Amino acid sequence: MTPREELLSTRQLGQAGAELLYKTVWLVATGNGFPPPEGSASWNETAVTETAHDFVKDERGRKRLLDIAVRSVDERSFERLLETAVLNFLRDIARGTDFGKLIVRVKEILRDENEFHATLGPPERWTLTGGPTAPGATSPDDLMSATAGVEVVVPKWTSERRDAPLADRPSFVRLMTSVLTAAGGSLTAVDIARALTARLDHRKTPHATMLDIREGVSEPAQTTGDPATRTVAELHAVEIFNGLSDRERIIIPTLDRNVRDLARLIGTGRTQAAFIRQRLIDRLGDELADDDDPDSTATVLCDLCDDWLANRTGTDDATSRTNVRNERGDNS
Repeated sequence: MTPREELLSTRQLGQAGAELLYKTVWLVATGNGFPPPEGSASWNETAVTETAHDFVKDERGRKRLLDIAVRSVDERSFERLLETAVLNFLRDIARGTDFGKLIVRVKEILRDENEFHATLGPPERWTLTGGPTAPGATSPDDLMSATAGVEVVVPKWTSERRDAPLADRPSFVRLMTSVLTAAGGSLTAVDIARALTARLDHRKTPHATMLDIREGVSEPAQTTGDPATRTVAELHAVEIFNGLSDRERIIIPTLDRNVRDLARLIGTGRTQAAFIRQRLIDRLGDELADDDDPDSTATVLCDLCDDWLANRTGTDDATSRTNVRNERGDNS
């Protein structure tokens, strides 16, 4: 039987499924530059096996696998959903560590800013746009030294719910540009983040500024069995949805896109697209902060935006006059 057939018939992974999971963990981990688990120097067989077992252990792991099997329609979609779920699982682990949070922040900026260019992987490597793509040979100590004279600006921060950022975005760009210049070639996001620790106290790094609402796709929210609580989550999601502009409804299902793609989707320049997205992310963070079941609310909200985007047939587009006024806060 195929891995999907095994799971549907026995409700657990068989030999084929286990082999697919090990392969997927290795590909996703190395292809995205995730650090190996604590105690492992690399993504060797032991590290892959332990991570795969953590992925499927306990009741949450079993529900995760069954949800993938049910949502998939064939072996190809099963593998795609499994890959997404593993990616989300590794992201959660990474965000649980201070250095992991710094890596997430570095990768977000690498993908959004024109100054940086991704080379073919795996693993994914980065260089300055127009710069050499061969792996850099500069030592880690010299890469750290390259950050010494770079100006770092730490913005004022008043939120009581979210950690203060280590530096503003321009400071990150300056630091990363200096590191890649010193490298004389391409580096992984992990290499860059490690160099930045010479100037930034990564033990205080905030969670990624990108709100990963979409990560519920292959890992359903752990909703309570209380119908009243589920209803409240649905009502809250509808309330948030009704208050979104067309552009914001487009952004939520496409949060994984880079700024250039997002700008094309919503019909703005890159700077404005980044501003609108960040404002939306901050707003959603505040909206969900006191929610009794934020995962359920976020999942319902994504579904509402997905359905709206799929069925959208009106004449007003994302750049209509009304929506532009809404984005600017102009009610005139």
